[in-house]
Amino acid sequence: MSRAVSFAPLPVVGQGTGRARGRSPFAASAPSIAIALAYLVAVLVWLVIGDALPGGRWLAVHLFTLGVLTNLVLTFSEHFARTVTRTPGERAWWWPVVTNVGIMGVLLGAAGHQWLLAAGGTILTGAVFAAYWRLRRMRRAAIGARFAWIVRVYERAHGAFIHAAVLGIVLGVGLVSGGWYLGVRAAHLHANVLGWGGLTLLATLVFFGPTMARTRIEPGADGRAARALRHGATGLTVGVVLLLLTGAPGALGTAARLGAAVGLAVLAWAATVVCLPVARAALGAKPTAPRWPLIAVCVWFPLVVWADVLVVATGQWRWLDALGAAALAGVLAQAVVVTLTYLAPMLRGRSTPERDAVRTRLEVGARTRAAAFQVGAGLVVLASARIVDVPYGAAVGWALLIGVLLATATAVAWRLPRPEA
Repeated sequence: MSRAVSFAPLPVVGQGTGRARGRSPFAASAPSIAIALAYLVAVLVWLVIGDALPGGRWLAVHLFTLGVLTNLVLTFSEHFARTVTRTPGERAWWWPVVTNVGIMGVLLGAAGHQWLLAAGGTILTGAVFAAYWRLRRMRRAAIGARFAWIVRVYERAHGAFIHAAVLGIVLGVGLVSGGWYLGVRAAHLHANVLGWGGLTLLATLVFFGPTMARTRIEPGADGRAARALRHGATGLTVGVVLLLLTGAPGALGTAARLGAAVGLAVLAWAATVVCLPVARAALGAKPTAPRWPLIAVCVWFPLVVWADVLVVATGQWRWLDALGAAALAGVLAQAVVVTLTYLAPMLRGRSTPERDAVRTRLEVGARTRAAAFQVGAGLVVLASARIVDVPYGAAVGWALLIGVLLATATAVAWRLPRPEA
């Protein structure tokens, strides 16, 4: 019978004592998490100020995908890869430094300095390639590890980022134009959002999703996910390559678009195979703060990818912005929130009462916050799609999302109770 992966145990002390629990197993990820939170604050500032900041919507999207998502994907993929392959050690302290030098180069270069954008993109691509090589070595050394296939999916996600970065540099320095621009842009978006973020999230959900919901993985779900994600990653690769060719005129562009839709449909099927068992397991679990947002992520993800298949198949590119908003807000941003909600007690508290206090605070109003997040994400998507003319819909949607983030951050950062003598 399948069972959940067990992570490195913390020192156990008596319930209610104030003695230290020891170092959190995620302590090595704390610097990257702090950097990602700083970028998230920058995203929130942009949402409040809006177009008054230089860079426009491009800046907000890349503050999230590069600043928040890339820092978290790199640190968590390495952490979980070491866990499932039982590889000791940690990343060197300078890896996040190099990564964020590249990120800042891209963000600052977009203001008009193309050489800085190209240099930053090259540095960042090199850092991700080095991370890919470390993952590959860990996987090949872990003979017989049950979840080593997860590391293989992480490798595919890193490969997707490398391709997305190259395409992003090409777009940023103005090497493509005309009809080919749309195809390169679509390929860049799919490789970045569905490959870099999506494949990493799907592989992690298989075993860490039930863990966050404090339940067990469904029997056989990991085996089915392993087979589905192997094909899904290949389908995404085919889809991205064919999306590049959709800029070609005539029958070639049409054939490429339909072929890309087939490849993306394989990824959508894989997302469904992964997400449904995790959602069912979470539904049967006891109420916790991460439970409902986790279920929401498992619902949003397949819906977004299947909708993307329909958009690509019909060539209705005007819906891409709405799908991007759904993927970023409903799936990836919510996945970041649910992960940090689960980790917050371990990173914030140093004793059993402190961790219990943070966990209890987060459970208060958890269902209301989850519902508000879904409404906010839905309004943002509707505003992007311009399907329904909701007065101030986008503003209300972003306000709800920001409110949920601030409420969660307040519950975590609030003063902890003093330890008993």
